[in-house]
Amino acid sequence: MKQSLLPVFLAASLSSGCLYTNIHAPRAYRSATPSDVKASSSDPTVSGRSCYRTALYLFAWGDAGYSAALADALAGDPKAVLYDVNTDTHVRSYVVGLYSKICTVVSGRVGRP
Repeated sequence: MKQSLLPVFLAASLSSGCLYTNIHAPRAYRSATPSDVKASSSDPTVSGRSCYRTALYLFAWGDAGYSAALADALAGDPKAVLYDVNTDTHVRSYVVGLYSKICTVVSGRVGRP
């Protein structure tokens, strides 16, 4: 019995994302501090989100990187600088991972360089 299940588990583990994979995910990011920008107590707080998705253990696509999340957060003012940055990862997975959505959420205060 164990020998008959081994090929199934091996095929499932090796086939994850084998038909299509195009993912960008964060690894590291250095954010500005209040001393790096012209900080003010009236600086607004914004947040942005970037996500990637997987389906059927065969397909994966999207951009869950910091750059995409920062671009989303600063969409209204692209020349601004985000400081005091907080990041989080949100994962939603359905039916034992047959469909998953993984998001990087970035929030911080908007300052001027």
